[in-house]
Amino acid sequence: MFSRAAQAHALDDRAAALPRGRERVIVASLIVALLGTAWLVDPFAQAGFDAPKRLIALAAVAVAAAALLWHADFAALANLVRRRHTPTRTPRLALLAALAALAGLLLATLMAQLPAASASTLRVQLLFALFVPLGASCALDGDGGRRVLTAVLVAAAVNAAISLLQWAGLDLPLAASQPGGRYPTGALLGNEAYVALSCALMAAAGLALGLSASTARGRWAGWALLALGLVVILANRQRTSLVAVFAAATVLASLRWRTLRWLPPAGAALALLLGVCAAVPALRTQTWARVPVGVETWQQLTTYRLGAWAAAVEMIATKPWTGYGPGSYAKQSQVQRFSAEIELRRRLPPPQPATTFVQAHQEYLQMAAEAGLPALLAILAALGWLLSGLLRLARDGTPARTRVEAQMMLAVIVAGAVAALAWFPLQIPFTAIVLLLACGRAWRLLATTPADAA
Repeated sequence: MFSRAAQAHALDDRAAALPRGRERVIVASLIVALLGTAWLVDPFAQAGFDAPKRLIALAAVAVAAAALLWHADFAALANLVRRRHTPTRTPRLALLAALAALAGLLLATLMAQLPAASASTLRVQLLFALFVPLGASCALDGDGGRRVLTAVLVAAAVNAAISLLQWAGLDLPLAASQPGGRYPTGALLGNEAYVALSCALMAAAGLALGLSASTARGRWAGWALLALGLVVILANRQRTSLVAVFAAATVLASLRWRTLRWLPPAGAALALLLGVCAAVPALRTQTWARVPVGVETWQQLTTYRLGAWAAAVEMIATKPWTGYGPGSYAKQSQVQRFSAEIELRRRLPPPQPATTFVQAHQEYLQMAAEAGLPALLAILAALGWLLSGLLRLARDGTPARTRVEAQMMLAVIVAGAVAALAWFPLQIPFTAIVLLLACGRAWRLLATTPADAA
C-alpha cells in the first residue's frame, strides 16, 4: 500500500514522464557528451585536446535539451517544484538560490567592462548549465541513469589506464607543441591534473559503490575504481585530487559510522574560516602572515597559485557586487596581479615568467571576481542545500536504491567542491558535465522522495 504522498508523487512523475524515444535521445546525447569530452582529440587543431571536447559537449547538450523541452510538461514540472509532499523545502530553496545566481551572472554581463566578450562567455556557460536540468530529468531514472553512470566510469577509467601506461613509458602518437602539464601523462585529456580530477570523481563514486552496493559484483567494481583512481592520482602527484577523495571518504565514513558525523561540518567550518582569514586583509595580517613560512614556500606548496588568487581577490575588492563579467578573469589577471603585488610589496610570479594565469585555479574566487559576491553566495547556498538534503537521503531509513544513489551523488559533489578550492573542474568539459549532471540528479532525488520514505 502507498501513502497519499507517495501516490501524489507517482501521479506527478507520470505526468512529467517523457516518451521512450525522447528518453533515448537524451541518454544517448549525454553518453556522447561524456565519451566525447573524455576521449575526443583533434591532432590538427591548435587546441587539439580542448577544442573538440567543447564542440561535442555543446552539440550534445543542444540535442538533449531540445528533446527535453520538446515534450516538457511545464505544469507538471512546476507542480514537482511546489508540491508539499517533499520531506523539506530543500529542493525549492536550492532552485531559488540557483536562479538567484543565474540572475547575478546576467547582471554581471550587463555591467561588464566588455559586454560583448562577457555575453559570448555567458552563452557557453548557459549551454553547459543545461546539463543540470538534464540531470534532473526523468530520463535518468532507471536504466537511463545506469547507462549514463557507466559512461562516466568507463570514460574516466580509460583515461586513467592510458595515464598509467604513459607513466610506464608509453608515448601516444599525438603531436603537441608543448606539454599541457608537468608530466607527459595527460592521456586523452591533455593534462595530468585533468586526469587526476576525473579520477577523484571516479574514486569517490567507486568508494560509495564499494561501501553500499547491494551486490558483491557492484562492491568489487567500486573498490576497483577506487584503487585505480588512487593509483593514478599518486602516480601523477596530484595533492588536490587526493585531498578531494579524502574529503569524500570522510563524509561517507561519517554516514557509515555515526560517531564521526561531526567531521564534515567541522571540516567545512574550518575551511570557511581559513578562507575568510586569507581573503580579508585585516584578518590575513593577524593569521596567515604570522605563520613562520615564507612566501616562496607558500608558492611552492600551492604550485605558484598565490599570484592567481591575489589577482582574483583584487578583482573582488574593486568590484564586489557585480564583478568584471563572465570570462573577464583571463583579461584582468595580469593587471590585477600587479596591483596586488604593489599593495603587498611582494612579487607573486607565475610558474613560467612569460605566462599569465587564464584561470584563478579557485572556482569560488573566480566566480566572485567575474560575477560578484552575491552570485557566489547564491551558488554556495544552493550547493549547501543540495548537500544537506543528500546527507538526509544517504542515511539509514531511506530505501536502499535511493540511499546508494544519494551517497554516490554526495561523494562526487563533495569531491568536486573540494577540488574547486585549488583547481577549476567546472571549466574542464568532462568534469564539468559530470558535476553538473550530479547536481541535477541530486535535486531530482530530493524533489521526488516522499516524506515517508526518507
